[in-house]
Amino acid sequence: MKINVQANPCFKEVDRSKKRYIVMKGSAGSGKSMDTAQNYIIRLINDPGRNLLCVRKADVTNRDSTFAELQSAIFRMFGESYKKYWYINTSNMLLECKNNHNQIIFRGVNDEKQREKLKSITFKRGKLTDVWIEEATEITQSDFEIIDDRLRGILPKGLFYQIRLTFNPVSSHHWIKKVFFDRVDPDVLTHQSTYENNRFIDEAYHRRMLRRKVYKYWVDKAKFNPAIANAALDKLEIEGYNYDIEKMFADAGVIMEVL
Repeated sequence: MKINVQANPCFKEVDRSKKRYIVMKGSAGSGKSMDTAQNYIIRLINDPGRNLLCVRKADVTNRDSTFAELQSAIFRMFGESYKKYWYINTSNMLLECKNNHNQIIFRGVNDEKQREKLKSITFKRGKLTDVWIEEATEITQSDFEIIDDRLRGILPKGLFYQIRLTFNPVSSHHWIKKVFFDRVDPDVLTHQSTYENNRFIDEAYHRRMLRRKVYKYWVDKAKFNPAIANAALDKLEIEGYNYDIEKMFADAGVIMEVL
């Protein structure tokens, strides 16, 4: 079997990690979703017994996001020979590897009925081992705990459980920041990327993203520290937005938001 794999080097660490939680914050055009889809296709075709659940807040939005991204990865990697290796059911949104019968299914957590369906997921071979939560900032922490609870039990040697969250930069008050970025956890790998890490974007798109870089600021006059604020602005210009810079602004009495 010969497949075509092209990847951005910045995702090498996350693609090789076996930690339970992979938390990927990236701007539009960073390539995080493309990399995630490609990595899952490689993983499922190589590791018998793995099965993937893709989650969006509303299940119907999977069709034009996770399902489309995974199909694109299959077509790109296997070309015209994809039917030898993958069964694609577009009406029911089901992908199955023909070599080992690993499957990919798609669900939502928009209401109690959809959440209950997560508790009864089974596969004809193997267990649910992997979850991809796309646009993870859409879901609540309670939604996440329900999903996380599905990954349990002893696995065959060589397999491991993993949840990958992908999302755009969010407010510093979001639960994802508190749970995954604000504390050290040996089971968590956080990753940040921007369009500048994506070697596959064209120059016109790169210029477009530069024009889109807009921030809003609110100043707490009682706490404002101009020296720290100026230092944060300098770092922002060099490094781009990240949580460390957002914290510097907060220490200076400035609340920032990326638009």
